[in-house]
Amino acid sequence: MIPAQRDGRPVRAAIYCRLSRDDDSSTSISTQEQDARSWCQLRGYEVVMVRHDVGVSGSVRPEDREGFGEIIAALNGIDVVVARSVDRFSRVTSHFASLIELLDKRNTTLADVQGQADLTSPYGRFVVTLMVAFAQLERETIQQRILRSRVELRQGGKWLGGAAPYGYRIVPDDEGNKRLDVDEKAAAVLREVIDRLNEGHRLSAEVERLNNSGELSPGDYRKVQRGEELGEKRAQWTYSALYQHLRSEVLRGYRVQGKRDERRVVRDSEGKPVRVGPALIDDKTWRTLQATLDANGVETKRPRKKATMLLHVAWCPQCDSHMHYNTRVYKEKRMDQYACPAARDKKLRDKCAGISVNAEKVEAEVEKWLLTRFGKTPYSERVLVGGNDTAEVIEELESDIAELAASLVGLRGAAKAAVLAQLEARQEALEEAQAEPVTEPEWKWVPTGETVAQRWENADTAGKRLLLLSMHIRANIAPATKGRKWDPERVSVDVHFDDRETAELEGIARTEALIEDERRAGARY
Repeated sequence: MIPAQRDGRPVRAAIYCRLSRDDDSSTSISTQEQDARSWCQLRGYEVVMVRHDVGVSGSVRPEDREGFGEIIAALNGIDVVVARSVDRFSRVTSHFASLIELLDKRNTTLADVQGQADLTSPYGRFVVTLMVAFAQLERETIQQRILRSRVELRQGGKWLGGAAPYGYRIVPDDEGNKRLDVDEKAAAVLREVIDRLNEGHRLSAEVERLNNSGELSPGDYRKVQRGEELGEKRAQWTYSALYQHLRSEVLRGYRVQGKRDERRVVRDSEGKPVRVGPALIDDKTWRTLQATLDANGVETKRPRKKATMLLHVAWCPQCDSHMHYNTRVYKEKRMDQYACPAARDKKLRDKCAGISVNAEKVEAEVEKWLLTRFGKTPYSERVLVGGNDTAEVIEELESDIAELAASLVGLRGAAKAAVLAQLEARQEALEEAQAEPVTEPEWKWVPTGETVAQRWENADTAGKRLLLLSMHIRANIAPATKGRKWDPERVSVDVHFDDRETAELEGIARTEALIEDERRAGARY
């Protein structure tokens, strides 16, 4: 026992309290401090400092903790550091030994309220060090148990905690655990975005559409689900967050860990993806979405102020190139234009003088021509039908094998054996898929039940552009001959194919689709 006096003065004590997480249990911060103060009072110690570390593990070096670091900095004025128990100082044997050595150099010692520490003799120090070693063993055992439990939960398809991904909700299962289920309201929003992207809409335009529609962002949607009130300022949909979500295989119902480039699908012992909920979209839609995002490449994250209806539709015959949309203001009035490359770059004017045309006027002219000529025509979509997904399955299995092979680097022992078993199972599945006979799908024109006019009326600007492109509509723009006065004769609209063979084949396919549509209509009546 340290005497109450040292060098003719009271013993100066610093009280230290640590907890990984503060709560109302018997080991709470307030309880630790009160017990230490009572202990010091009984011995006549003068408490000169009290420091807490809350939310700090016993595995962290004492000198790396904020509270204990302040005690170490003030050791010249401290005779003893008091804690409720030895494991409050450290749960790592090497850290504890280093701490004792440091305190010895400063002529300071440790004491604990429970009377476990006796540092006045070599035997006492050995006993305390042994106690810390047991505390370290307990900590590591708990960590292994938690890790093993989480691995079992991962491979069992159970939800480990945290907010559900947008499009899903957390539900209990029959075993008292939690899983994901589709939240149909949010899923409908995502599915519409995915369908529109696969139809040819740009992701930046979809972000703009969602924000303009007032559709709650994922963050605000979760707040409403929790019963929280939204403030006046609403969170916005963002390009990056939506892009990352659409890239995540959680949409297929798979468990995913990591973020962005480090994102990986969790696999079972056979290398198969672990399913934690139902798929929000089917495999075919998923693959189409990924191919669409790949094809779009790096897209501007700033949506255009105005969607471009005639991009790749308005054409300059002199440049033999499509015309670009340019925003323009003239005398405080919007005068947006479509302009050919030569109109934007004087270096190109050896072949073309540069042609531009009023955007609103030419769009109206193309719309008039389309509805007059094709308005009552049944509209058909070109879709892939038949075939099987063997090639896509093979591609996915090959991707799985490459991912597992890459993860082998640096692995040893049981971890390496587990990944090798997954590799072998995936390789067997690949060989089975490769042995399957392959039938190629074919493109067909399928009637939608709408006329071209109905399709046009229901489409937004981007959808109208896609409609024009699917019908191979081209609007050739001639040079202006009447100054600034609008001349509709400058616009020559027609169906355009790059080669006659393609035109003939597509004409036959469309005719067959029309005949089939008329046959079905006759059968209904």
